[in-house]
Amino acid sequence: MSKREAMLRKLSAAQFKLWEIHLYLDTHPWDLHMVEAHNKAELKYKALRNEFEENFCPLTAAKAQGVQWLKGPWPWEFEECDC
Repeated sequence: MSKREAMLRKLSAAQFKLWEIHLYLDTHPWDLHMVEAHNKAELKYKALRNEFEENFCPLTAAKAQGVQWLKGPWPWEFEECDC
C-alpha cells in the first residue's frame, strides 16, 4: 500500500468517526462528553485532510487552483484498479 493510499484510509476513518458522532449528537445534543469528542474528531479530520492535500492533491475542486484539480491521479490510473 502506498503512502497516499494509507493516508486516504486514515482520512476516511477519521471522517467516518466524525460523521457517526455527528449522527449521535442529532438525537443526544445534551451529551457534552460527545460534543467534546466531536470537536476533537473534527480537528483531527481537518489536520489529516490538510496534510493529505499538502502532500498529494486537493480532495475537492473548491480547494484546487485552475487545472490543478485535474492533475491528481484518477482511480483507474493505479495498477491494482479492478475497474
